[in-house]
Order: sequence, then structure tokens, then C-alpha cells
Amino acid sequence: MTNGASQEHHKFSTNSAILILLTINLCWGASYAAVKYALEVVPPSTLAFIRFLLGGIFLLFIPGRSRGRLSIRDWKDLFLIGSFGLAISNLLLNQGLTMTSSTKTSIAASLEPVFTIILAILFLKELLQRKTVFATLLSIGGALVLMLGNKSPAQLIAELSGSGEFLGDIMVVASIFLAAVYSILMKPVVQRIGAIRATSLSFFIGALLLSPVVYLEVSQIWPISFTRESLVAIMFLGVICNALAFVLWNIILKYTDAGVMAVTLYAQPIGGVITGWIWLGETLSITGFIGAALIFAGIWLLPKESGN
Repeated sequence: MTNGASQEHHKFSTNSAILILLTINLCWGASYAAVKYALEVVPPSTLAFIRFLLGGIFLLFIPGRSRGRLSIRDWKDLFLIGSFGLAISNLLLNQGLTMTSSTKTSIAASLEPVFTIILAILFLKELLQRKTVFATLLSIGGALVLMLGNKSPAQLIAELSGSGEFLGDIMVVASIFLAAVYSILMKPVVQRIGAIRATSLSFFIGALLLSPVVYLEVSQIWPISFTRESLVAIMFLGVICNALAFVLWNIILKYTDAGVMAVTLYAQPIGGVITGWIWLGETLSITGFIGAALIFAGIWLLPKESGN
């Protein structure tokens, strides 16, 4: 076994896992501002394609990738991860970010453990205690407050029909739900074939599935006028937020308690709000802060009941 492979099979201590997960979530929180900035130059599907392709290529050069023939089950699961957890999820995220703010998106991203619990109810038939149900409803209520704000029904309908902020918020929430699907699908695959291999292959599958849409996008706007800043943002998204962060997340996902991982998601909105404020000049309304507080209050209760 190579050094890289032995490191992949190393069980992180709780403190080390929390530190790495906090760093990952800070990067993912900042990524929403980077995506919104890059979208000014690169269309949504093309940006997702470049992120996956960069991440997959970068991971090819990391030692310790497990070998051996993949089973039909492995390929089936990787296809589901690449299509729903990556391609469709990122399409919705990028398109949503063209309509809503990166600050709201980073806060909404904290709903992932809530969606994980909902998926556990639907597919794993888990029985939840009353406090967990209350926490889940509290977070969902906070998300609705964050999305609806002070808007009237007429405003919300107009935004839905006219590609407005509310439609963007719905796309973002749908993307976060698919991110929860990603974590649930990825964990058994990582245990079978290894984190680096599973992550890189899912990236290439996601990029391949996006390629027809990318061809249509690029044919209409070619050549793309990349700026130095947009290239820095894309490299940050592809190498740091995709390749390194996803591999580390998937390695820790293999060994670490779900409750520990859920707590670190608090770092994501912190990174997102700070980056959105400094880089893009975004702010939250009073209603937005109330919605964020309800989401965080609900998530704070979840690890106590869903620690496994």
C-alpha cells in the first residue's frame, strides 16, 4: 500500500476532522461569491463543466488512488452521483446564483443536514424523536422566511415567472437538496473504491454529462473573454473547492460521525456572508437575519439527535 493510500485509510481524530471540515466549509462558503463573480464571464453550465474537469484532472496527479476493476454497481452509483449530485446540482446552483445573492445562498447551504434527515426518513425508514422533527421544521421555516422576506404574493409570482430572486432561491434550495443526496450516495462508494478515485471519476462523469449543454452555450458566446480575476476564481473553484475539498470531505465522511460533520456546516454561511459583503457588497435584510437565525437554531439541535 502506498503512503497516499495509507493516509486515505487513516482514521482522523475528532479534533483534526473538525478543523479540516471547518476549513472546507469556509472555502465552500466563499465559493458562492466566487461563482457569482465568475458567472459574469462564464455561463452557468460551462462554469460547472470547467470546475469538474479541473478538479478531475488535478486529482489524477494525487498519489494513493486505489486500483482494481469497478463493478456494475460502482459505475451505477457513480453515474447517479455525477448526474444528480454534481451536474444537475451545480446547474441549479449556478443558474440560481445569477438571480439571487451569494450571501443568501451560503446561508441556505446550511440546510444540507436537514435534507439528509428528510432523505433518511424517506429511504432508510428511520424513526426520529420529537425534538429532531421540531428542529427540522424550525430550519425549514427559517429557510422560508429567508426566501420569502417581506415580498407580497404578487411579487413572488412575478419573480417566479420572470426569472427573479425567488426563482433563484428555489433553484439554490433544490441544489442543496441534491448535495445531501450526493453525501448519502457517496459514502458507500468511498468505502468500496476509495475517496480519491470516487471523487475524480464522479467529476469526469459530471463534466461528460454537462458537455452537450456546454457546447450549446459556448457556441453562442465564443470566444469567452476571460479576465485575470475570473481565472483566479475558476482555479479556486476547481482545485480548492472541488478537488481538494471534496476529497477531504469524502475521506472524513468515511470515518466521522454525521453529527460532527453537521456542526461544521456553520462555517459555510460565515465564509459566505463575509466574502459576499467584502467582495460583492451584499447585505442581508432584517427578515433575512431572522430566517438565518431560525435555520441555525434548528441545525444546532440536529446533531444531538442524529449523531450517527
